[in-house]
Amino acid sequence: MIPANKSRLIEWGFKRFNRFFLNHHFQSIHLLQESRNIYPQKTLYLVNHSSWWDPLVIYYLNDKLIKSDGYGMMHENGIERFPFFKKIGAFSINPDKPKDMIHSINYAVERLNGGTVWIFPQGKERHNDIRPLGFQSGVAHIIRKQPDIRIVPLSITYTIGHTRKPDIHLLLGNEIPIGGTLLEDKRQLTSYLEERCIAQLDYLKERTISENMEDFIKL
Repeated sequence: MIPANKSRLIEWGFKRFNRFFLNHHFQSIHLLQESRNIYPQKTLYLVNHSSWWDPLVIYYLNDKLIKSDGYGMMHENGIERFPFFKKIGAFSINPDKPKDMIHSINYAVERLNGGTVWIFPQGKERHNDIRPLGFQSGVAHIIRKQPDIRIVPLSITYTIGHTRKPDIHLLLGNEIPIGGTLLEDKRQLTSYLEERCIAQLDYLKERTISENMEDFIKL
């Protein structure tokens, strides 16, 4: 397991580069918040993963709005290829190594004590229209080890519309309640979280298709 090794200097520079980079490639970023509450600590953000751009979008959202000590779970191969990401909060997971996965899950739980963790429960990039999303069980393991955290879904879509550059649409959802017997069965918990995230992602898709931008804010 490869831990994060944050550098304040590199984060300072990357924030500015990332703002410029996204602005260069996209027309706009629009955000819909179902809840006006911002959770910069003890929050696990569940994000659908369909694009190479997703981690940069997450980093930008955290920079602009959440402003947390954020960490992101990244496949071990990706960090080995691009070790730079350790400096901005990425840590590794390898689903093919069970012992390594345990270390990654425990590391995520530790980071949640004072900050936020952003993960892709699908484990890999999948087209946004594929259903089900294909959540892996790692997210359930984290929640069962730290049941008092907040769980918030973030949905991302990319749209080519009326301008040369594409747009990004984000939906930051309400906290997902976990109660009853869900914590007792990781499969049931994983399925429940996936269903909630699918419903939110489909809702965001409907809003973008209909071009209903009411209540969205431009970041």
